[in-house]
Amino acid sequence: MPVFSLRRNPPDAASGAPTLAADQLRRRGRLARVGRYVLWASIACGPVALVAVVPLASALGQPVVQAAPPAPTVIPAPTGYAEVFVDLWLRSSAQSTTATDAVHSMAPGVDLPQPSDKTPMSVQRVVAVRSQPMGGRTWLVTVAATIKVTATADAADSAQPSQQPGSVSQPGQSQPGRGSQQADSLTVRYYAVPVSMVRGASSGGAPDALAVTSVPAQVAGPLALSGSDGTTGPYGTQVQQGPLQQAVSEYLTAYLSGVGESSRYLSPGVKIPPAGAVYRKVELQTLSARTTVPVAPADGAVLDVLAEVRATDAAGQWPLAYPLQLKARAGRWEIAAVAPAAPAASPSSSASPAAPAPTASHEVH
Repeated sequence: MPVFSLRRNPPDAASGAPTLAADQLRRRGRLARVGRYVLWASIACGPVALVAVVPLASALGQPVVQAAPPAPTVIPAPTGYAEVFVDLWLRSSAQSTTATDAVHSMAPGVDLPQPSDKTPMSVQRVVAVRSQPMGGRTWLVTVAATIKVTATADAADSAQPSQQPGSVSQPGQSQPGRGSQQADSLTVRYYAVPVSMVRGASSGGAPDALAVTSVPAQVAGPLALSGSDGTTGPYGTQVQQGPLQQAVSEYLTAYLSGVGESSRYLSPGVKIPPAGAVYRKVELQTLSARTTVPVAPADGAVLDVLAEVRATDAAGQWPLAYPLQLKARAGRWEIAAVAPAAPAASPSSSASPAAPAPTASHEVH
């Protein structure tokens, strides 16, 4: 009968240093022996010690898992809150309680404007254009407000206000019962609003409320960039008259008017849904490319262009711009995409702005 020994074999001397697996086995064996000793000692001490030691003995063989640190809480800027406040503040006045109560609930104690009766003002639109964290749970939000001002001729003669940059005057209309004229002007004003996150008394210390801490400050708007600031974009090569310009012009005419098959200008497998427009005339103003247009493009060559058109419908003429990606196939250019990836050229590009190309117009009858 064979005899089996329960004694572990020593490590093979020929194998050199013990392996990592052997070290782990010996370490677990020592922990098991320690656990047995503690268990027998707890039995000798009584059942209370046994209850306390059993979890300890089971934990000796469990690896320690460290919990991941909690993700930081990101608080978004209260841009919408600032938009609502500026809209209500511009519509409020000390004589009216329509919007005053709402303003004071958002900014307790702030002063209200006093609009003139001779120059009615109406808020058309407000939108946040910038937010800057100020520290201490406070943001400075810049809001652009489009305001329509109606001034009579009498008010204009007495006040002589200076026209603000960006204002657009509209033809006046005669006021009923008076011989004076009134003119409407649209202007954009920029207001900086400080918004703070405050803690409520019953919130247990959690931030649960927003408040505007002072009246808005009218500030300057974003500076207008010139062509030398890099706003010309990466399309610096003018495309001359030829098959490429003709293909782009004919495609955009079919695409914007809905007359004709625009799919015949697309690359195989490309599907571009129609724009749903009903323009009766489409005129190509300029066509520029990112790179030099090859005379004989190889199949699969890709070219990014920018087509600027003037589309005409019953309501007027509309300047439109379409970045297109074209792909060469069988010696001709085909439309591969209407909105390619964002331009990769840096603002310091030395490409000169494209000169106006000879226009190609197509009128849909």
